[in-house]
Amino acid sequence: MSDVTGHAACPHCQEPMKKWSVAPQTYEDGLGFGTDVLLVCFNDNCPLYVKGWNSMFENYGRVGSVRYFLNARDGDCGALPVGHAMAMRGDIIEE
Repeated sequence: MSDVTGHAACPHCQEPMKKWSVAPQTYEDGLGFGTDVLLVCFNDNCPLYVKGWNSMFENYGRVGSVRYFLNARDGDCGALPVGHAMAMRGDIIEE
């Protein structure tokens, strides 16, 4: 498992993010996160997540939202799409 030290705060809500286990990627083109752990905001009151429901439907015609992520290994960050509030929670790494 990758060494993810410390806990970053989500820049959208300032809540601590949780370690999340990334599924291993085996794409031939090298796509993937380059780590097996990301930091993800699971705050259901995070403005990015709350606004994401309308944004996803208005822009893509799909029900869903996004959660902010940070790759502590290389500083890459962005939004991961989710289809419902419980999505991805099963892969949170408890400490």
